Amino acid sequence: MAKFDVYINIDHFNYLINLVHQYDHERFACLFGRVKPVKGKPSIVIEEMDVFTDDDYDGLYTATCVPKKSVIADMLRKLEKKRYSVYIEYHTHPFNYPTFSSTDRKDEITMWNYFHKLYPTKYYGNMMFDTNACGEALIRDWHTGNLVQFDPIPY
Repeated sequence: MAKFDVYINIDHFNYLINLVHQYDHERFACLFGRVKPVKGKPSIVIEEMDVFTDDDYDGLYTATCVPKKSVIADMLRKLEKKRYSVYIEYHTHPFNYPTFSSTDRKDEITMWNYFHKLYPTKYYGNMMFDTNACGEALIRDWHTGNLVQFDPIPY
Protein backbone atom coordinates (compact mmCIF):
# COMPACT_ATOMS: atom_id res chain seq x y z
CA MET A 1 0.00 0.00 0.00
CA ALA A 2 1.25 3.50 -0.76
CA LYS A 3 1.68 6.25 1.78
CA PHE A 4 -1.27 6.52 4.14
CA ASP A 5 -3.33 9.61 4.82
CA VAL A 6 -4.46 9.64 8.45
CA TYR A 7 -7.22 12.09 9.29
CA ILE A 8 -7.33 13.35 12.87
CA ASN A 9 -9.99 15.62 14.32
CA ILE A 10 -8.49 19.12 14.65
CA ASP A 11 -9.21 19.24 18.40
CA HIS A 12 -7.41 15.92 18.93
CA PHE A 13 -4.55 17.04 16.68
CA ASN A 14 -4.08 20.28 18.63
CA TYR A 15 -4.24 18.39 21.93
CA LEU A 16 -1.45 16.07 20.74
CA ILE A 17 0.69 19.04 19.73
CA ASN A 18 0.11 20.73 23.09
CA LEU A 19 1.23 17.59 24.93
CA VAL A 20 4.73 18.12 23.51
CA HIS A 21 5.03 21.37 25.42
CA GLN A 22 4.70 19.67 28.78
CA TYR A 23 8.45 19.47 29.12
CA ASP A 24 8.72 17.50 32.37
CA HIS A 25 8.42 14.11 30.64
CA GLU A 26 7.23 12.25 27.57
CA ARG A 27 3.49 11.76 27.15
CA PHE A 28 1.64 8.84 25.60
CA ALA A 29 -1.75 8.48 23.90
CA CYS A 30 -3.59 5.85 21.88
CA LEU A 31 -5.52 6.67 18.72
CA PHE A 32 -8.27 4.44 17.36
CA GLY A 33 -9.75 4.53 13.90
CA ARG A 34 -10.98 2.82 10.79
CA VAL A 35 -9.91 2.52 7.17
CA LYS A 36 -12.42 4.48 5.08
CA PRO A 37 -12.44 6.04 1.64
CA VAL A 38 -11.67 9.77 1.76
CA LYS A 39 -11.62 11.64 -1.54
CA GLY A 40 -11.70 8.30 -3.34
CA LYS A 41 -8.57 7.00 -1.59
CA PRO A 42 -8.43 4.39 1.20
CA SER A 43 -7.45 6.41 4.26
CA ILE A 44 -7.41 6.08 8.02
CA VAL A 45 -9.86 8.17 9.99
CA ILE A 46 -9.12 8.49 13.70
CA GLU A 47 -12.34 8.33 15.70
CA GLU A 48 -11.18 8.23 19.29
CA MET A 49 -8.18 9.13 21.41
CA ASP A 50 -7.12 8.20 24.95
CA VAL A 51 -4.38 10.27 26.62
CA PHE A 52 -2.60 8.60 29.51
CA THR A 53 -2.53 10.14 32.98
CA ASP A 54 0.54 10.05 35.21
CA ASP A 55 -0.92 6.98 36.99
CA ASP A 56 -0.92 5.01 33.72
CA TYR A 57 2.88 4.62 33.65
CA ASP A 58 5.37 2.31 35.34
CA GLY A 59 8.09 4.82 34.54
CA LEU A 60 7.89 8.44 33.49
CA TYR A 61 11.04 10.27 32.46
CA THR A 62 12.03 13.25 30.33
CA ALA A 63 13.34 11.07 27.52
CA THR A 64 11.16 7.99 27.88
CA CYS A 65 7.85 6.77 29.22
CA VAL A 66 6.88 3.23 30.16
CA PRO A 67 3.10 2.70 30.02
CA LYS A 68 1.69 0.00 32.29
CA LYS A 69 0.99 -3.26 30.48
CA SER A 70 -2.47 -3.33 32.06
CA VAL A 71 -3.29 0.06 30.50
CA ILE A 72 -2.11 -1.11 27.06
CA ALA A 73 -4.25 -4.25 27.54
CA ASP A 74 -7.24 -1.98 28.25
CA MET A 75 -6.53 -0.08 25.02
CA LEU A 76 -6.42 -3.32 23.03
CA ARG A 77 -9.73 -4.44 24.59
CA LYS A 78 -11.25 -1.14 23.48
CA LEU A 79 -9.89 -1.71 19.95
CA GLU A 80 -11.60 -5.10 19.86
CA LYS A 81 -14.84 -4.08 21.58
CA LYS A 82 -15.46 -1.12 19.29
CA ARG A 83 -14.22 -3.03 16.23
CA TYR A 84 -11.65 -0.44 15.22
CA SER A 85 -9.29 -1.51 12.44
CA VAL A 86 -6.43 0.87 13.35
CA TYR A 87 -4.47 1.37 16.56
CA ILE A 88 -1.78 4.06 16.67
CA GLU A 89 0.44 4.70 19.66
CA TYR A 90 1.51 8.31 20.01
CA HIS A 91 4.23 9.73 22.22
CA THR A 92 6.00 13.03 22.59
CA HIS A 93 9.62 14.04 22.49
CA PRO A 94 9.60 17.14 24.71
CA PHE A 95 12.81 18.32 23.10
CA ASN A 96 13.93 18.90 19.53
CA TYR A 97 14.48 15.31 18.35
CA PRO A 98 12.23 14.61 15.34
CA THR A 99 12.98 10.90 14.84
CA PHE A 100 12.25 7.67 16.63
CA SER A 101 15.05 6.58 18.92
CA SER A 102 16.52 3.08 18.88
CA THR A 103 14.44 2.36 22.02
CA ASP A 104 11.31 3.57 20.18
CA ARG A 105 12.09 1.27 17.24
CA LYS A 106 12.69 -1.73 19.50
CA ASP A 107 9.44 -1.10 21.40
CA GLU A 108 7.50 -0.62 18.16
CA ILE A 109 8.74 -3.89 16.66
CA THR A 110 8.04 -5.82 19.87
CA MET A 111 4.53 -4.38 20.10
CA TRP A 112 3.81 -4.96 16.40
CA ASN A 113 4.83 -8.61 16.64
CA TYR A 114 2.48 -9.05 19.62
CA PHE A 115 -0.29 -6.98 18.03
CA HIS A 116 -0.04 -8.80 14.70
CA LYS A 117 -0.52 -12.17 16.41
CA LEU A 118 -3.68 -10.90 18.14
CA TYR A 119 -5.06 -8.88 15.22
CA PRO A 120 -3.53 -10.08 11.94
CA THR A 121 -5.80 -7.90 9.76
CA LYS A 122 -5.59 -4.64 11.70
CA TYR A 123 -3.12 -1.82 11.38
CA TYR A 124 -0.69 -0.85 14.14
CA GLY A 125 1.22 2.40 13.95
CA ASN A 126 3.35 4.88 15.83
CA MET A 127 3.43 8.63 15.75
CA MET A 128 5.77 11.00 17.54
CA PHE A 129 5.72 14.77 17.75
CA ASP A 130 8.64 16.83 18.95
CA THR A 131 8.75 20.53 19.80
CA ASN A 132 8.65 21.39 16.08
CA ALA A 133 5.35 19.50 15.62
CA CYS A 134 5.24 16.26 13.63
CA GLY A 135 8.37 14.18 13.89
CA GLU A 136 7.72 10.72 12.49
CA ALA A 137 4.52 8.85 11.78
CA LEU A 138 4.66 5.23 10.67
CA ILE A 139 2.25 2.34 10.26
CA ARG A 140 3.18 -1.28 9.72
CA ASP A 141 1.23 -2.56 6.78
CA TRP A 142 -0.37 -5.81 7.93
CA HIS A 143 -0.20 -7.18 4.37
CA THR A 144 3.61 -7.08 4.26
CA GLY A 145 4.87 -6.05 7.70
CA ASN A 146 6.69 -3.15 6.05
CA LEU A 147 6.75 0.32 7.55
CA VAL A 148 4.72 2.90 5.67
CA GLN A 149 5.01 6.61 6.44
CA PHE A 150 1.78 8.53 6.94
CA ASP A 151 0.72 12.13 6.94
CA PRO A 152 -1.43 13.17 9.90
CA ILE A 153 -4.05 15.47 8.41
CA PRO A 154 -6.15 17.62 10.75
CA TYR A 155 -9.81 18.01 9.79
